[in-house]
Amino acid sequence: MRSPFFSIVIPCYNRAEFLPETIWSIQKQDFSDFEILLIDDGSTDNTQAIVGKIAAEDGRVLYIYQQNAERGAARNNGIKNASGEYVIFLDSDDEMQTNCLQRLNEGIAQNPGYNFYAAKYDFIGNGKRFSSTMRPIKPGEYDISIVLKGNPFACNFCIKRNNQGLILFEEDRTLSATEDWMFLMENLRHNKIFVFDFIGVSMHQHTERSMQQNQLLIKRRIKATEQVLQKIDLSENEKKSLWAYTYQFCGVHSYLDNNRKQAINFLIKAVRMQGWSKERILALIKYMIGRSAVTQISTAFGK
Repeated sequence: MRSPFFSIVIPCYNRAEFLPETIWSIQKQDFSDFEILLIDDGSTDNTQAIVGKIAAEDGRVLYIYQQNAERGAARNNGIKNASGEYVIFLDSDDEMQTNCLQRLNEGIAQNPGYNFYAAKYDFIGNGKRFSSTMRPIKPGEYDISIVLKGNPFACNFCIKRNNQGLILFEEDRTLSATEDWMFLMENLRHNKIFVFDFIGVSMHQHTERSMQQNQLLIKRRIKATEQVLQKIDLSENEKKSLWAYTYQFCGVHSYLDNNRKQAINFLIKAVRMQGWSKERILALIKYMIGRSAVTQISTAFGK
């Protein structure tokens, strides 16, 4: 039996209410040569019943249950069970644009030879659509430098399954929510990722998303940075850049957690690593006197 072109891996934990819409966004794709692997990470809701019903009607949908082990382990389980030429990762509460797979297929054919590909994504929340940090990224190939600052891709990327050098996702649950960034850092050390200039996925904004847990994210980002530095070789400038943007990331989440003092302390650490930039000056003003002042100053800068 011929393998599909795409295997779409969806890790899921107690997201039964979102799954029909997420799976349907794939089923209605213009490009139909795919399989869907729903990796149930120990859900206690009715995920199995919902996916089982969908799978009974569509043979391209495969349900796989595992004991709760977090998303890194679920994605690895998906990779190991996938049969497609390329593996795409999709979160259980997000949805694909109708032409996503068709455009990915065409883009890969036009730009062969890469082990990693990514389209852009946006956000949906409160009935509105918002751009992501990927919006200004130009199409083309990128190396590890694009993720030294952080992860603009989230986990919205595509990998070639037959890649002998592939480093799998981190499975340590104390690093959950950083595993996608670590995956890219470790794999892009000796690979490049090709970025396409179209939106393939829309991510739903809601309070249950992992990126809402600010203090936990700060601890995990610092630990993830320490582990990445143990696993891959970086130049001194790359190390400084990595730490500077890790501290900057922590500063942002401190501010989101209404802890301005902590935010300023992290920003100072970032400056000590890499110096001042317009971005850091504006962040300092925001942390000290509020967001509205930054908006006025950004306008004056022409930003």
